Amino acid sequence: MEKIDPSVKENLISEFKTLGLSALASKAYLALLSKSSASASLLCKETGIPDSKIYYAVSELSRKGMIIVQNGTPNTYKAINPKEAIGNLKQQLSENLSKQLSRADDLAVSLSPIFESAEGKEEIELAYVVRGQRNISRKMKDLINSAKKDILLLISEEDLWDWLSSSLAKVDDNIEVKIAIPRKLRQNRSLKGKILTKILECPVNIVISDMKMLITVSSWENEVAIMTNDKALMSMSMEYYENPKCCRKSD
Repeated sequence: MEKIDPSVKENLISEFKTLGLSALASKAYLALLSKSSASASLLCKETGIPDSKIYYAVSELSRKGMIIVQNGTPNTYKAINPKEAIGNLKQQLSENLSKQLSRADDLAVSLSPIFESAEGKEEIELAYVVRGQRNISRKMKDLINSAKKDILLLISEEDLWDWLSSSLAKVDDNIEVKIAIPRKLRQNRSLKGKILTKILECPVNIVISDMKMLITVSSWENEVAIMTNDKALMSMSMEYYENPKCCRKSD
């Protein structure tokens, strides 16, 4: 009859806890492993579990499919093969997880109407300062590459346009791209047919991706730009693109 080292026993009890078994039930099962069968009183003696709690432990083991209850006077208990017993625990964990996931889905459905009907709910507007021409260019390229629906670019700086034009060549065909650039850049570059291009008359540098994020250069010479999700500023930029005094149709 092999005895389990106390430190090993503590580790095993800890492992059982991760599988949803209580400490008392774990102690009782470990005691039964080294016996052909045992009564409740013997288990109390072997494990130190009080008389008042031993029946909770064996009831849990029986419910989880880890022991066999042999009816008699008194009842005796026999451990099931560990592979089968652990398999039963795994099955119950899987079933419980499926139920929890289903309840989580139901909860999400229940909460959605509350969220969608909230009045006066406004998105928190965030703004970040981006410094350095390379950093600004990189952030703008990231916006272009992340777009799913549409992109707006108003670019007056030639070197910035050189940075961004290569990314535009890789934009997916189902994304609408609107560009306004100075005539000299238009003449020196060939753009893809899907891209709607206008002549930019004013010195601005703006990129908007999916009407979710905007980067605007406040000073290219001083290498400062603002990155924001301000919807009002994005709408103003779109109006700027549609204004013929600022962005007129190309010849």
